[in-house]
Amino acid sequence: MPLQRPRHLLSCAVLGASLLLSACGFHLRGTGVDNVKLEELNVTARNSYGPTYQSVLEALQVNGVYVRSSAPYHLQLLNENQERRAVTYTYRATPAEYELTSELTFQISDRQGRPLIGPETFTTYRVYVNDKDNLIGTSEEEALLHREMRQDLTRQLMFRLSSISASDLAAREQKLDQQAP
Repeated sequence: MPLQRPRHLLSCAVLGASLLLSACGFHLRGTGVDNVKLEELNVTARNSYGPTYQSVLEALQVNGVYVRSSAPYHLQLLNENQERRAVTYTYRATPAEYELTSELTFQISDRQGRPLIGPETFTTYRVYVNDKDNLIGTSEEEALLHREMRQDLTRQLMFRLSSISASDLAAREQKLDQQAP
C-alpha cells in the first residue's frame, strides 16, 4: 500500500498540471500554421534548385497543396536576398558581431500572369558573435543561422498563404476582369 500512494499523488499532479496548461492556452510549438486553404498552386522561383524553393515545396505538400503547372494560381518566389554586415567592433576594429538578414519576395498571379497578391517581402534577422579564435565554429554557426532563417521565411510564407482562399483569389481575378477594357 505505501507504494501506491506516491504513484497516485504523482498521477494526480501530472493530470492537474496538464489541465492547468491546457486551460491557459498552452500548446507545443510547431509551425503554428493553420492549413493552407488553396488546393493547388503552380510554384516557380529564379533558383528552382535552391534550398528555399525546396523548403517551400515541402511545406506546401505537408499542408496538402498539390503543386502542378496546370494550377489556376501561380506562386512566384521572385527574389531572395541574404546580407551580412558587422554590427559591433572590437578595440582592434575587427568585427565582433555580425547581423544576418534574409528576405524573400513573392507574389501570386493568375494564369494570365496578372498579380493578384503582392509582391510582398518577408524579412528575418539574426545576430551572431564572430569568434576569431574559432573560425570553423563561427562559420558553422552562420550556416546554421542561414538554415533557421530559411525555415522562418518559409513559415512566414505559409502563415500568409493560410490567410488566402481560392475564393479570395477568384474575387480579385474578377475585379481585374471588370477593370480591363
